Amino acid sequence: MWKIEKAIEKIRTVECPTGELKNRIADILDDFNVANRNDIQINRNEAFDRDGAEAYVAGLRDDMNRSLVVLSKPGLDDYVARVVDAYQMK
Repeated sequence: MWKIEKAIEKIRTVECPTGELKNRIADILDDFNVANRNDIQINRNEAFDRDGAEAYVAGLRDDMNRSLVVLSKPGLDDYVARVVDAYQMK
């Protein structure tokens, strides 16, 4: 299994305070050697929102072809974010 596929599996298990979601995604991509943390850019992208989940696009500054879409739903009182899906853009 490729590094990015393992990272996606791990990202799908994330549940954390809402304000930490981007950092958790970047940490996982760095931990699985998908990219150096400093080369990762994560932005909210409403175009990929689905079924009440908010989408974030995680991309590499030098290779946007390896971008990921991460969908998360807020928990009660918007305190916790739970990833409901993650996939590689093609």
